[in-house]
Amino acid sequence: MDNANELKHWVVIKVWDKLGGNVLELMRWDNLPWNTRVKFNWYFTYRAALLQVKYPRAIIDHRWGNNGNERTPEQDLQNKIRSKKSKITEYKNKLQLAREQWDSLYPIEEDLIYKKAVAKIEKLENELKCMIK
Repeated sequence: MDNANELKHWVVIKVWDKLGGNVLELMRWDNLPWNTRVKFNWYFTYRAALLQVKYPRAIIDHRWGNNGNERTPEQDLQNKIRSKKSKITEYKNKLQLAREQWDSLYPIEEDLIYKKAVAKIEKLENELKCMIK
């Protein structure tokens, strides 16, 4: 089967007011196979024309596309893991910078904000371990 036939397509017709700020009417068709989208293209064009007659001074936006950029659950999980790792690194770098710039009489380990930040990093690392499993 051709890859184009496997993709699900959508068609959107929006009616904008003359200034282009408000949507007056919206029509949307989702999850259309390619053959159906092509077969009924006349219908979508016809509906756009009817809206142009109904709203002669409005802007009619008639678009179509596909859901080709849909991600698999595995890709979503990998993206979440990557995001969690970057967040952990960001917090660790900020904590290291705070240690280097600490100029109070008391040690930084006794500071309440420091303790919360360390707890937050530990929580993020535990969440990351759960995601990896």
